[in-house]
Amino acid sequence: MTVTRRTLLQASAALALGASAPLAKQKTDVAIYGATPGGIAAAVAAARLGRTVLLCALEDHIGGIVSNGLTNADIGKRPAVGGLFYEFTRRVVRYYEEMDLGNPAQPNVKLCRDGYWYEANAAERIFQKMIAGEQGRIRLLLSHELKRAMVTDNRLNAMVLENGQGAPVEVEAAVFIDATYEGDLAAMAGAPLRTGREGRSEYNEPHAGRIYMKFRGTELLPGSTGEADNATQSYCFRFHVTNLPAKRVPIEKPQGYNRDDYRWVLEDVRAGRATKFRDIIQVYPMPNGRFELNSDHVNPETGVPKESLDLAEVCWEWPTATPARRREIYQRYLTHNVGMLWLLQNDPEVPQAMREDARQYGWHRDEWTANGHMPRQVYVRQGRRILGDYVLTERDAELDPELERTRVRPDSIAVIEWAFDPHAHHRYDPAHPGVREGYVFVDHAPFQVPYGVLAPRRIDGLLVPVACSCSHVAYNALRMEPVFMALGEACGIGAHLAIRDKVPVRRAPVAELQAMLVERRGVITYYEDLAFTDPAFAAFQWLGARGLNPGYKAEKSRRISRAEAEAKLARIAKYNGKADGAAGVLPDGPVGLEEFAARVYQALRGGSQRTAASGQP
Repeated sequence: MTVTRRTLLQASAALALGASAPLAKQKTDVAIYGATPGGIAAAVAAARLGRTVLLCALEDHIGGIVSNGLTNADIGKRPAVGGLFYEFTRRVVRYYEEMDLGNPAQPNVKLCRDGYWYEANAAERIFQKMIAGEQGRIRLLLSHELKRAMVTDNRLNAMVLENGQGAPVEVEAAVFIDATYEGDLAAMAGAPLRTGREGRSEYNEPHAGRIYMKFRGTELLPGSTGEADNATQSYCFRFHVTNLPAKRVPIEKPQGYNRDDYRWVLEDVRAGRATKFRDIIQVYPMPNGRFELNSDHVNPETGVPKESLDLAEVCWEWPTATPARRREIYQRYLTHNVGMLWLLQNDPEVPQAMREDARQYGWHRDEWTANGHMPRQVYVRQGRRILGDYVLTERDAELDPELERTRVRPDSIAVIEWAFDPHAHHRYDPAHPGVREGYVFVDHAPFQVPYGVLAPRRIDGLLVPVACSCSHVAYNALRMEPVFMALGEACGIGAHLAIRDKVPVRRAPVAELQAMLVERRGVITYYEDLAFTDPAFAAFQWLGARGLNPGYKAEKSRRISRAEAEAKLARIAKYNGKADGAAGVLPDGPVGLEEFAARVYQALRGGSQRTAASGQP
């Protein structure tokens, strides 16, 4: 059957039908609260293994910030995230190929950058297709607020939701997944959580706590005390605008506009340091004549812009606030961010050339039509963080000199490659020119994420892929939507295995979970020279989490000696706990590394490969 926009919307409406019905009780294998990309990935992964899934959300739509403007996927090293996110990017490419059918220039295909940049509505449609493709195993329950978590003997057994008319729904499940940005279900269940920033001494992290650094700099500037606090990094909107006259909707002055909010922007303009719209706000060209806007950092050379769309300090209470209070904070951000666009287009103190540059942009007529063409969600860069079986910290990015890569994690379920990138925690202070407190960007080598970050201490029956267990610094390398999808996929598979084996989700068989991930092109080991489509992908990924190679190259075509093969097998045994079953596969002489990896993987994994490949429970 051909899926059209009409049939897709009809399917979406049917899936969400339960959102308005006063249901007393629902029972499912896996219940997910939070229809973010991480929650969607968890739902799809579990459903593909035959599990029934109830995907619930406070919002009336799915996709989180990705369907609300964050459509420039933050991945510097694309081989670091695969699995369902890679499938998503392939669907994006096909979406724009169909759009450009008959146009040899393929403008939209080119602008989607191999599927990693896309329109917000395109992302939402693709997510809907991924859900609808699971033959009814995923049901949606939208526009429902979480009211209560039911915990017995430290195990989450049910949650109570309420629709807009006050009708309660009790949801029972074998496994729960909290995929909210804020960790709301985990908090209500009594899991230990943190907000704000740890001090530098707690985990011995060089960039923890209160900090001043120039963007991409390496020097800690005066005022960097490293002290802990409860500050949360600034949020903003990721607006989509257009300069196409036929699609452009004027940006109007928002109610509650306060010109004093932009005094530092106006100072940059008056001094002639900002002369173009893009001196204040980042602009990314997207398919279909759209542009994505983002807050800009302070240029380390020019010191401009002092402030941008990031509105610091206002969001500090968001992580633990009620939904009603969050709606108020959302409105404050909307007023501020829209007001800045209006100021740059209209304020008489802004030079005419700069105003005309800004006026080329307006809301896109076809985006977020029910919300005045503006995003329905603000970009929550950080909410709560659980304290899990493992706490990921900045120290996890340190290089192992023996292996010339970061620490090998035999329980790895994802990879982080983005820089440590927290945005400002305090507003611009002229006593610290050229910086905003808390805003740093520090590169590091790719490092692995262990399964333990998903499981909160003390509470069983729950996994947390988004508000997961990290220090503040580490979270700001992990907090990218592609990584959330990778962690969500691991949660969906982990839930399935725990149900199958009748064990707590924290005790799911990680080696088998990993095999199922890598057979689906999920990344648990970073190799810069290993394509997702490579037949050797699964073997190198699984064995890479057990120390197969030093460095970040697979070098699968290289030939190794018997002695080198023995050394590799010994290292694999060290990280795997044993490798007895693989001893008999060692060659008498030199062998290709790809052949060696295939033999060892087959010997150690055996029949689990068939389970992983088939996708059957």
